Amino acid sequence: MTIEGEPLLDVRDLSTSFVTEAGTIKAVQHVSFSVNRGEVLAIVGESGSGKTMTALSIMGLVPSPGQVVARRIRFQGRNLLDLSQEEMRKLRGDAMTMIFQDPMAALNPLMTVGSQVQELLAAHGSQSPKVMWDMTLDSLRSVGLADPRVVMDSYPFQLSGGMCQRVMLAMMLILEPALLIADEPTSSLDTTLQADMMDRIQALSRNNGTAVILITHNMGIVARVADRVLVMYGSRIMEESETIALFQRPAHPYTWALLNAVPRLDDSVTRSLRPIPGQPPDLNDPLDECPFLPRCNKAIVACRTSPMPPLASVEEDHHVACYNPVFQEGRA
Repeated sequence: MTIEGEPLLDVRDLSTSFVTEAGTIKAVQHVSFSVNRGEVLAIVGESGSGKTMTALSIMGLVPSPGQVVARRIRFQGRNLLDLSQEEMRKLRGDAMTMIFQDPMAALNPLMTVGSQVQELLAAHGSQSPKVMWDMTLDSLRSVGLADPRVVMDSYPFQLSGGMCQRVMLAMMLILEPALLIADEPTSSLDTTLQADMMDRIQALSRNNGTAVILITHNMGIVARVADRVLVMYGSRIMEESETIALFQRPAHPYTWALLNAVPRLDDSVTRSLRPIPGQPPDLNDPLDECPFLPRCNKAIVACRTSPMPPLASVEEDHHVACYNPVFQEGRA
């Protein structure tokens, strides 16, 4: 059980690496953060920044030959690093679940949707077949599927990407987890369905007290539903802040560049997009300097001669890992 006042999930000094013939790929480096009950934490950053690998590390799903090292990954008062594979399997689904980016790949193409949901229920409980059938029907209906009976009898390849995404959401929510990790949950949805999906996830957080880790590239979704934001780049956390403060006063040069690269409806039609120059860092045996250094236009001598600094406070509940932060009024 979680101690009163303790975060539901507390991650300290998490690093994940892959040893290959070409060298050691450091996919996640020294990541620390926490999530409270009923909170939506967004993790943003470019592809390859370490967002998904951070989530897989927490869930105990890092593929071989990945190695996960951390001071602790404490969830509901238990250090997940001390649990056996069977204990972690039991925890996944019961208390913590993850919606994967590609729903078609996550669903078994040889089983109907109804069979897969009921198999999940059977693995984590002892309900009768009738109870599991009713729970499956109610769960599919709750995520906005128009004809859940037809969906139950369908195979994943008979459904659209958006319908499969809703099926995945139904499967993850049916056991009422304490923690939901959603990896790009709107990537296969159109704009209208994106809004509906995020409304449902936000309602789950507000009404049930479920903690949500939202991994996304969509800054509009972040602004709409997130309470706090982690900005990752090159396998590290660059900035951590409450959402409003991040959009109004971005402190790290990467965050500033990321927000300025997002098109806005109130921009002039003559304004061109502002891509971030350069290329993402090579995570194969990276240097101990700031990974954004080669692309940063605010780098100073300390950035080039010293290791990457730890997260430091620039204002209450706003931390940045930078020797020369921007910290000026951003575009709200």
